[in-house]
Amino acid sequence: MSTEIKVNAEQRTCSGSTAARRLRRAGVIPAVLANIDGTTELIQLSSHNFERIMSRHGDAQVMMSMNIGGKDTLALLREVQRDHLTGRISHADFSQVDTTRKIRLQIQIVLTGEPDGVRNQNGVLEQQIRHIEVECLPTDAIENITVDTTSLKLGEDILVASLDLGDKIEIITPKDTVIANVAEATEEVVTETPAGEAAEGAVPAQPELSVKKGKGEAEGEPAATDTKKK
Repeated sequence: MSTEIKVNAEQRTCSGSTAARRLRRAGVIPAVLANIDGTTELIQLSSHNFERIMSRHGDAQVMMSMNIGGKDTLALLREVQRDHLTGRISHADFSQVDTTRKIRLQIQIVLTGEPDGVRNQNGVLEQQIRHIEVECLPTDAIENITVDTTSLKLGEDILVASLDLGDKIEIITPKDTVIANVAEATEEVVTETPAGEAAEGAVPAQPELSVKKGKGEAEGEPAATDTKKK
């Protein structure tokens, strides 16, 4: 790992949505650690400290050195869940890792530079994927890879096949996957119809037809029926 991220955690005895809400109100994030032996451990983290750590790493899958009640373990942050209203972390999932065995994880793609197709050809840079899946030993894991887009021209793209992460990291994402491309800029023209004017080609509203009612057919009264006297 390029940098070691240290996190303090505590064992959690309570579970369930009600208990989780109570913990969050107290400034604590409920979390789960999946151990190598297949067991699951309930843990909790300081919301303030963990939010501060993740502010430097986004929601990336990163390796963390966790101290849980005085016991150190190496874990991979698999996922963080956020409150859809506040954006704050509401839950975290970790997996304990064995430093001698390879793991699969996702690393972020960071685009840099302004493409030639944007500068000189009025194009638009489009990023198609933001992560790639890789396999490596935990000690060789990286958080992100930087991709330079400076030479990218209009109509060109960058494929996963162009990435070079060295011999220690195997890329699992298909090589023909497009990372980014420069597309032609399109401008959507919206025509507004001035108030009080009918749009060209529109069918004018037809006047409402009225039927003159005969005697005895006033509104709300049944029509008279012609009967012959036998």
